[in-house]
Amino acid sequence: MGARSADYAVLLAPPTVVGAACGAVLLSGEPEVFLPLMLVLQPLTVLGIVVGLVQLTRSTRGPSTFQLTVYRGRPAFAALPAFRRQCVFNGLLSAALLLMAVNGLRVTGRIVPTMAAVIMILNGCTLFLLLFRMVRSGPLLLTELGIAVNGGRSFVPWAALEPGHEHALWSVAHPSLIEGRRIRRFQPGQDVPLDVSLWFLFRAIHAYVQQPHHRAAIGTPQELERLRGTLTRQTT
Repeated sequence: MGARSADYAVLLAPPTVVGAACGAVLLSGEPEVFLPLMLVLQPLTVLGIVVGLVQLTRSTRGPSTFQLTVYRGRPAFAALPAFRRQCVFNGLLSAALLLMAVNGLRVTGRIVPTMAAVIMILNGCTLFLLLFRMVRSGPLLLTELGIAVNGGRSFVPWAALEPGHEHALWSVAHPSLIEGRRIRRFQPGQDVPLDVSLWFLFRAIHAYVQQPHHRAAIGTPQELERLRGTLTRQTT
């Protein structure tokens, strides 16, 4: 399971629209129309970048709940990938860079067109890397046996964790027990954005580290209701 299909649309739509508009103007044989096009699109993309940047600063926000799913034949809690904020910012930034690069390619000489071509190449590589990351992303799942990171590419048994020094924190005490891809530092939600409040996620993991007798009920609606009620009371 990768990112949502709508996230791909949000990422690719701005540069596609800008590229199509620029291409249509240049192929029309009326290059003087390009200036009004820039005057319209450039402020819109810059404003969108600012809005996207503000949204990125609020990346810790999210619902205080999980989705119910099944993992390896067992019920589980899932926190799905959420790339929407990154896609809004990177999609509009890509559109703005593309518009600037196309304008640079129209300048006579060598230096400016070369820089514009480099910008277009770097822009394309950045989009490709983000798309690759989105395709390979996966949910974080809490199961009776442990935590599946990024759709199961890494699996952290509960025995590998222990409570941290501060309340609601935990640490990897036995990294040798982790299965699959190696994890340098287990901080769920940092490598792949998740559609869940990081506070809620960390508190939930801490609760199951300290109270192993509740793990058998993970994945059931009753346990999710109990968990949310417990964490809400603790917050209050």
